[in-house]
Amino acid sequence: MRWVLSPLSLLLICWGLSGAGVALTLAYLDRLDLVQTFMRREDLSLSAFTTTGAAWLFLALLAYAVGDLAARFSYRSPQRNNVQINLTRAAYLTFALNLVLLGVTALWIATAAAQAGGLMHLAAAAYIDSLTTRDLLLENKLFTGMRLFYAALPGTACLATALLCLGPLPRHIRGLLLSILIGNTLALFILPIVMSQRLLLLQLLLSCYLVACLIRGRLVGWGWSLLAMALFLGLWMAREAITNPMFDRSTFDIGTQKLAFYLINDMWNSFAPLAVEIPHTWGGLSLEGVMFLTVTDGYFAHILAPRLDVLQEVLGGGEFPLLTAAYVDFGPVLGAFFLAFVGFVIRFFFIKARHSLGFALAYAQIGATLLFSSHSVYLTHQNLLFSLVLISALLKFVTQQHAPRPQPSPLLFRSRRNPLPQCPPLPDSLVRQITLFTSQRTQPHAKRPRHERA
Repeated sequence: MRWVLSPLSLLLICWGLSGAGVALTLAYLDRLDLVQTFMRREDLSLSAFTTTGAAWLFLALLAYAVGDLAARFSYRSPQRNNVQINLTRAAYLTFALNLVLLGVTALWIATAAAQAGGLMHLAAAAYIDSLTTRDLLLENKLFTGMRLFYAALPGTACLATALLCLGPLPRHIRGLLLSILIGNTLALFILPIVMSQRLLLLQLLLSCYLVACLIRGRLVGWGWSLLAMALFLGLWMAREAITNPMFDRSTFDIGTQKLAFYLINDMWNSFAPLAVEIPHTWGGLSLEGVMFLTVTDGYFAHILAPRLDVLQEVLGGGEFPLLTAAYVDFGPVLGAFFLAFVGFVIRFFFIKARHSLGFALAYAQIGATLLFSSHSVYLTHQNLLFSLVLISALLKFVTQQHAPRPQPSPLLFRSRRNPLPQCPPLPDSLVRQITLFTSQRTQPHAKRPRHERA
């Protein structure tokens, strides 16, 4: 079942489920009055769902698949992995980094609560008017880019999951890693009710599950995946119940119909730009995260402002999804090349993830974005890029190269010097060599020669 974890499979699962959800919603649209209300509010018409748009989306998937297959055929046999990781040091550094992320987030909330008259007043304000509370939090940011610390919590949770799955650890180390998972999950369950960043909790749950499957080499934890799904749906229902107080409906009815509307809205954003002539933004959508991290987003936003204003006519709520954003940015030809390049890079990460913990963590983060790529281009968002940078920097401090064995020299050039004594290896409890995607098949026993059987 490893093929289910491949990037092309994740992309097809996402768009297949989204398309099935949209088809089911449209089939019963006359019974979903709230969906119709939300569609009129965003001025969404069913005329955007054309055969031409479906053909363009199919070509986009085909371009991505070409890049994916190119990476598979160009890959050579892997070299021997000589990287070792200090699990104890990695656990302590992950816990310390996560404390910094949570501490900045807690200080941010405390500052906003002081402006609102206390934490209880802030919670009451969030229940009465969540939009005003959200503006209050945004006005009390501690520094520019502070929300990246809050958005990096899925990255440290994914790293903690990977360390837990790598092997047996002391009880106190496992306790630290489990506290990271529980604390980050609770933080991303409570804060998105006000901040409307539910994708962060989804990113955490999906990336943790993917990295566990990658390390085990198979699909694991079906029960935990169902619990994660229930947790995210609970957050969804709580958010919708608070942000839609005017509807005299049950929370379940509001939440399910709003979810159905979001599916239609995302698919409308996929189809609408493909049916009309629009100006291209030349990377303003797909490379927005890179611009933000390089502090050039304001410059390019000023240049692309006229083009972005025109795009509002073919954009409902939210953002353009991955496949459509490439067309909007670069046009049909360059957009297809861009998608092929993206498919090549992500497949390369997936292949390297079989033998490297760093690539396994990176692919788990990227693969999670593929599972909601029909909603936005979170693949190149600054939140994801910042998390990858933090993970990469942390792994630099806990990995070391294992010294390769010296090769015997030829007889004619054999040195007369005695070889230096080799240092004994560190204990297995401190340093462990990483081996991912181990085979689950049992090797057949070697047969004894016939002359030894007698």
